[in-house]
Amino acid sequence: MSKLIKSKLNFFILTALAIGYLYPWLYMFLRSFLRHEPGLSDGNGLFTLDNYRLIIGQAGFLTYILNSFIVLTAVVVGNIVFSIMVGYAFARYRFPFKRLMFLIILGTLMIPKQTLMIPLLDLMVRLGLHNTLWALILPFCVDGFNVFLMKQYIENLPKDLEEAARADGAGEWQILWHVITPLAKPAISVIIINTAIINWNAFLFPLIFIDSAHLRTLPVALSMLVQGQYGTDWGALMAGASVSSLPIIIIFWIFQKEIIEGITSGALKD
Repeated sequence: MSKLIKSKLNFFILTALAIGYLYPWLYMFLRSFLRHEPGLSDGNGLFTLDNYRLIIGQAGFLTYILNSFIVLTAVVVGNIVFSIMVGYAFARYRFPFKRLMFLIILGTLMIPKQTLMIPLLDLMVRLGLHNTLWALILPFCVDGFNVFLMKQYIENLPKDLEEAARADGAGEWQILWHVITPLAKPAISVIIINTAIINWNAFLFPLIFIDSAHLRTLPVALSMLVQGQYGTDWGALMAGASVSSLPIIIIFWIFQKEIIEGITSGALKD
């Protein structure tokens, strides 16, 4: 009887948490189909696709989506490549000032990103990259957390496969990309999710690094597209936010198996 009560209680708690997480997104999605009337923030109850026609048909909106995808893809690929290389070096090699350099990387996690706005903006201007997509890509291709995560994960991998590959004549690059990388898929999945969420929803840096309208990313463009003459067009805002949330949901759905495997494998290690 106690087990039955415990299982029902767990089911109730998990269901309540699921509803709590899903409710804001469901409200946003359903609200995006309601017609907006001045003075009625929740619409007048009439179903309409006008909000999506406005967002998708808005001049430049598809360009904003493309800009966000370009920046997201470049930043995610950069973080995967550099995190694997740097994490492998810290996990397997000995070199001068290794401990000091790793402490510096950990120290970057304690620095709020907002404090880097002015130095990064000045650097981008000096390099001639201000008001280009490169300004949103290059400074964020390496993240201290991702390097730390990959280093810790590789350290827990058995060295037997690496030694066997070396005995067969494999070089260090071959070992890195053909042995370590396949074994590190759960950690790579976490890096993809973490980087994608942070980068896709980034607002502050794209706002100050980009001046041209045709180079704006989706969050900045949304904040400017939905401002009406007399207030915010909530229907258009909800429709744009719904479209903007889909890529992250899709990415998480694709890599959910690898993320769960990474969590459970870490939990079962001796």
